[in-house]
Amino acid sequence: MGEGLGWVPEAYPFGYSLLFCEGLTPEEVLRRLGARRESVFPLTRREAQEIEVHNSMDEPFGLDHLEDLDVEAVEELGFLRRSVDVVVRAGAIEGWTFAVQASTSYVSAHHYLPALSSGSRVLAAGCDVNATQRVEYAVDGHVLSSFDPGIPGYDDGADPSALAWPADGGSMSPPRVLEYLESRFGLWVPKGSEEWRLPAAPLSTHR
Repeated sequence: MGEGLGWVPEAYPFGYSLLFCEGLTPEEVLRRLGARRESVFPLTRREAQEIEVHNSMDEPFGLDHLEDLDVEAVEELGFLRRSVDVVVRAGAIEGWTFAVQASTSYVSAHHYLPALSSGSRVLAAGCDVNATQRVEYAVDGHVLSSFDPGIPGYDDGADPSALAWPADGGSMSPPRVLEYLESRFGLWVPKGSEEWRLPAAPLSTHR
């Protein structure tokens, strides 16, 4: 099953957000997250994170060290603005689109699941820098399951049984959570996608 999800926690030691959307293109996912159609631009993970850091600095540094990045293009498309504190990348794999951010800031700030899952099925898994986790499952605009795998007995979703979380799972670490989602739904993300130029969009937690 591809390269699985087990590599993700190690690759994102300071937190990550993973979204999986069934039957939607990467561009559709980014637009449903709040991106403008004309702002989508292909970026590698390093470029996306460098842009986030650049925008967070009191005195932004230049991006000329990113030799393959078209700095003029990303500036024209609105990536290099103080208000842009999140860059989300998205790619397609076997009927699903995955979207990834190197923190949980955007998904923590917005109730995005109803719009994102309209006519679709969405699974989300996130872990922040403090190892606080969140797993969510939404279908056609309805959030069926939403909980912290550290305390799986407390689920805010409308129908927690829809996710079929293992009753004897107990408190689950991030690697175990991703292992379960991988085996249950066949989800995976290519390791090489870190270096691929995937469609990316500038977003704001303050919109």
